[in-house]
Amino acid sequence: MKDTRYALGIDVGGTKIYAGVIALETGEVVGSARKRTHPERGADFFTKRLQEVAADALESVHLPSTAQVAAIGVGLAGQVDRERGLLRGAPNLARGVEDLPLRDLLEKAFDLPVILGNDAEVATYGEQHYGAGRECDDFICIYVGTGIGSAIVHKGVLRRGATGTAGEIGHTVVQYGGRMCGCGGRGHLEAYASRSAITKVLFAELARGRTSKLQDYLKPDETAIRSKTIARCEEEKDPLMLETLSEAADYLGAGLGSLASFLNPSRIIIGGGLIEGTTFLFERASLRAREVALPVPGRALEIVRTGLGDDGGIVGAAWMAVHMRPKKDS
Repeated sequence: MKDTRYALGIDVGGTKIYAGVIALETGEVVGSARKRTHPERGADFFTKRLQEVAADALESVHLPSTAQVAAIGVGLAGQVDRERGLLRGAPNLARGVEDLPLRDLLEKAFDLPVILGNDAEVATYGEQHYGAGRECDDFICIYVGTGIGSAIVHKGVLRRGATGTAGEIGHTVVQYGGRMCGCGGRGHLEAYASRSAITKVLFAELARGRTSKLQDYLKPDETAIRSKTIARCEEEKDPLMLETLSEAADYLGAGLGSLASFLNPSRIIIGGGLIEGTTFLFERASLRAREVALPVPGRALEIVRTGLGDDGGIVGAAWMAVHMRPKKDS
């Protein structure tokens, strides 16, 4: 009988770092750990926190004596240099991480081969091989959380583009000269439909004197609104929350519909903390997407939720660690 292979997958987002040991034959998470990212604490804290979560996940499992973790895959909410193993930049993770040699740091700490990828790309691998993208050769995955990331699979192959940054739907322009995005640009989809964007709108409205159920759940010094809090206010049909989510969903739907017309995928798979935690955003964005898209690609398009949910990033990162390793490391 063939032994099960295992790898460590790490999903690094603006809210949390989540790591898991994955059985690669099935995609099962056999052990995991997670901690808050705390982007405000800087690069040194970030690298230490990442290593802590990885170590905790490895220590959480007791593998058979004949098995061992083969490699580490890391999906990061930022731009990466896959060949050199660098984190090029990640405004939602921490300041000062530009050109951080993350692969070398982790390989030295754990004595295992490490491969880096963009978080949306990595989660897409998970959906492609274990989730909602199975048996579909042309699809797009979109993840709505602190920011908005996406990845494109065409003819069964993830498309990276000329500079390795294909799929950055969060940084497509939906309002020329509009709101400032975290990347420094203006009018990007991420500035209108991400959790960060929704948070800014809600705090601004509260500062103007609007009332909301949010005031019952937020701590006095809280600067971010978590997806669970947004979901709770949605369930209670808070007028300010529904108004804000409606605007975000309309922008998100416009982005999805534009993708349907431009790339004509068979399926769009949507996930991320904000989508997983709410129902209204997904439903309204899906409706708007079909209104915006050209009729023929719009009618043929499937819009579905992710199959792996919150585990997509760690499962995909583990798959990538073994299957996408450069040939020189094989």
